[in-house]
Amino acid sequence: MSYTLTTLKSTIQDYSENTETTFVNNLREFIRAAENRIFKSVDFEVFRKNVTSATTSSDRFLSVPDDYLASFSLSITNSSNIEFLSEKDVNFIQEYNPNTSTTGVPKYYARFDVDNFILAPTPNSNYTCELHYYYRPTSLADSTIELTVASTSSLAVNEVITGASSGATATIQSKNDSTNKLTIIVPTTAFTSGETVTGGTTGASSAISAISSDTTTTWLSKNARSALLYGSLLESYIFMKGEPDMLTLYEKRFIEELSRLKDLGEARENADAYRQGLPRRART
Repeated sequence: MSYTLTTLKSTIQDYSENTETTFVNNLREFIRAAENRIFKSVDFEVFRKNVTSATTSSDRFLSVPDDYLASFSLSITNSSNIEFLSEKDVNFIQEYNPNTSTTGVPKYYARFDVDNFILAPTPNSNYTCELHYYYRPTSLADSTIELTVASTSSLAVNEVITGASSGATATIQSKNDSTNKLTIIVPTTAFTSGETVTGGTTGASSAISAISSDTTTTWLSKNARSALLYGSLLESYIFMKGEPDMLTLYEKRFIEELSRLKDLGEARENADAYRQGLPRRART
């Protein structure tokens, strides 16, 4: 069984026996915090990604993907040969190639800012390049559902809609005017079929005829359910300023699950038993 955002939120409330409004409104943040602790504690092979792009002649910058966290490698194709660039500090890049108009086949790269890598030398041609990197997957907290309404044409993407009877609010992520469907992040309070939603920016209104179920899962919610649960409970109990003994219990359970995930992500996932044997660990 996998967690969806809806089922995990419900489980956290069941464990904590807390349905207070402020607590419920922060459930997404507890889940997001737990995910971040897991991602920063375990190096999972499954969260590697490859993308291809191209350098621009006489332009020393290369765009960084939006979901980029860290590099594994960056290579260019030079005369049908794949050549890997060495990652360096920005200061090294600028000292190596102080005159940016001097061009050549890139040998080095560095993270220049949030949006760009810097290359040295400045590329002398449009080279195909491939970036192999560790990426930030979509959080379970950002799961979406669909609302089918009478008309979507007057509503705008990124505006907040509010239900007339439920009082539920959500931001429109995308819309399809041909099917009259709105894609929204799962709201804290549920919309009801038949009620009218109104856009906070456009003021446009439309009645809901159908609401899809929350079926979105993530790799963590399917394969690291216990770690995600205990990490979320730990964050929620900190928020509640809960009893120290329960905080200790949740921390202990969370660390135990992290240990199992590290065995998977940093041993079993990147080494086969044929060549290296089974992962070895101390008996308890």
